[in-house]
Amino acid sequence: MLQRILNVEEVIYSSNLNEENLMRRVENLFEQKSLGLAGKIISEDEFTAYEKLIVIGWDMPYLRRKAAYLKGKITQGEKGTLIKLKVSPNSFLPIFAIVAAITGVIITLIGLLNTHADKLFLIFGIAFFTLGIVYYPVSTILRNRLKNKVTKYLNLSKVQ
Repeated sequence: MLQRILNVEEVIYSSNLNEENLMRRVENLFEQKSLGLAGKIISEDEFTAYEKLIVIGWDMPYLRRKAAYLKGKITQGEKGTLIKLKVSPNSFLPIFAIVAAITGVIITLIGLLNTHADKLFLIFGIAFFTLGIVYYPVSTILRNRLKNKVTKYLNLSKVQ
């Protein structure tokens, strides 16, 4: 349930390359300036990648600022080399979307139910609700953009 709320996707892909060549290709992925990606090799069969796009402007310790994150694990399967990808947008985006939408609904209801309330409540409520509606799809777009860049560069095909 939490994975769905945070807009996390786990997908398994197959590759025509063996594990060693696929890992070399992953290393080359981080050197491609045109993709706008960075990352590192964690172990001989695991890696992380992220978009260089920053969605959170302030710099705080332990705060993830990039648009989307990917963690990959390479394994050998029956049908060749498999790679399991766990892709997620910056967790701030879907959380903000949900909180903004709920806050917007509450503020709008207060504005509608309270006859003495200023109509400014309606404007703020609708604005917050709209932000919530917009930010969740934006987080999905950023997540899918990172996943598509990696799968296209590594020439991966989805396992059914």
